[in-house]
Amino acid sequence: MSRRFVVLSIIFLLSARALFGGGAPVRIDVYWCGDDWGSWINGDNWCTGPDGCSPEPCPPYEWPDNNDTQFFYVSINSSTVGFERVNVFLDGYYTVSEIEFRGDVNLKEPGGLTVVEPNGFVNHDDLRIEIDVHGDIVNKAGSKIHFSGDNDITGNLYNETGSRISLERHELNIHDGAVYNDGHIQLITDASIGEGYLFSNTGTIELFVGHCHGMAFVNWPQGFIKGSGYVTSNEGFWNRGTIEAARGPMLLYVGDGKLVNEGKLINNPGSPLNIMTAEDFNNVGIIEVNQDGAVTVDCNLINEPNGHISILGGTLSADTIVQEDGSVLKGFGGITGDVVIDQNGLIQLTGPTSIVGDVEISPNATLEVSDGTTIITGHTTCNNGTIHMIGGRVICQGGLTNNNCNVIWEPGIHTNMADFNLDGKVNIEDFAYFANVWLWKSEL
Repeated sequence: MSRRFVVLSIIFLLSARALFGGGAPVRIDVYWCGDDWGSWINGDNWCTGPDGCSPEPCPPYEWPDNNDTQFFYVSINSSTVGFERVNVFLDGYYTVSEIEFRGDVNLKEPGGLTVVEPNGFVNHDDLRIEIDVHGDIVNKAGSKIHFSGDNDITGNLYNETGSRISLERHELNIHDGAVYNDGHIQLITDASIGEGYLFSNTGTIELFVGHCHGMAFVNWPQGFIKGSGYVTSNEGFWNRGTIEAARGPMLLYVGDGKLVNEGKLINNPGSPLNIMTAEDFNNVGIIEVNQDGAVTVDCNLINEPNGHISILGGTLSADTIVQEDGSVLKGFGGITGDVVIDQNGLIQLTGPTSIVGDVEISPNATLEVSDGTTIITGHTTCNNGTIHMIGGRVICQGGLTNNNCNVIWEPGIHTNMADFNLDGKVNIEDFAYFANVWLWKSEL
């Protein structure tokens, strides 16, 4: 067989393959040109240009759905067809290479859409989604997506800066992907978003009894999560931004792994923040406990160096609170749980405070009480540490084990325990008041 014959045979086979559908798929750009209510599988709703098909007739396809010879790049724009909103019904599952939305578009259930190209599902304006999507969804800056069904997204969800995603009473489940929020997410009345391998937040998440979840969860320094509901993770949670319980209780839950706070955890007055983790909770950021509320930790709380806890009339609760050297715990209110002040550590309580639990003061550690009375209901053990009272008092209701404890009392700037008549001065009148109330003389 001659070499020329072989070459000609190969050319013939390649030509035949291209001729009979074995060549590279053809790209087809299609545009919605139907009414404000229409079906995906109605060929009259699709054109090859935003103003119709030119030249006539339209190419030989019925509706956008990728196959071996045709790849579809789809655009749906309510403005170009002259309607306030376009409602597109998908009563089956279809595949396209890319799709973009402009104007006001509603993708109606019960079907679904697969988008082949990475980041190929792009919203530029106002989009409502009731269907399942297999592929990455990108909500561009300044745009809005409202998920109005119980949706499954297989891929990544990108919410860009200045964009908005909202859900109400529905679940948005992320499979084999992650949520990257740089914009604004609003979850209302038991709405939830998550289940992906990562939830990364640099934007704002508002919870109105809502739920956001990631296998791993990172709230970056710019990230802000506020409201009532649930913020959960299976494998670990890193907070470097702000999480604020408001308008009701919030649960911060880590099923397996650690919770590390490098940012701010705040409970607004009347809104408790509950923290549940499988391991100890390490704080190297800020925890703020406000009045008529609580921060409750369902494990041990380790306040590490540079960690800062402020109790502003609320209640801080944990199994054990460990105050390490270089950390700050100060304020007034309630503390529930055992308290361990590590060597060289310091706790400063200013104003009336109750500690419901045992207290251990390590060598060179200090419990400082000023301007009020601190009641310790459990047992207090002071091992070569210091109890420093500055115009205040410590009452060890559960008893005191004094192992070379340094007990210091001195008057405070605002209060003095020797000011018995509470006139703001310490003088002979206080002695007279003391003598009149406490001293007695025998009757003859």
